[in-house]
Amino acid sequence: MTELAHSLVLDRSALARNIKPLERDGFLMQRPDSDDGRSRRVALTTAGRAKLAEANRLWRKAQSRFEHVYGEERAAALRAALSEIYSDEFLEAFGQP
Repeated sequence: MTELAHSLVLDRSALARNIKPLERDGFLMQRPDSDDGRSRRVALTTAGRAKLAEANRLWRKAQSRFEHVYGEERAAALRAALSEIYSDEFLEAFGQP
């Protein structure tokens, strides 16, 4: 859960709140970590994998439209800047763990 929260730029409590409706709707399931019983693992269900595939298709379509309007080079530069801002080095410079 900690790794997932970090990759989603969320704290663990926000992640837990966001997971509940996804679990309720059958898109994911939680189970104890086999190596550390205190930790939980999150896994997509079959319905979750199908929803993810649909979301990825729609995301690619939106990105393609954005690049068409904004320009491929500008879009690539924007993504690079956003990636740098979220880098560990950048966050450490501002005292964020």
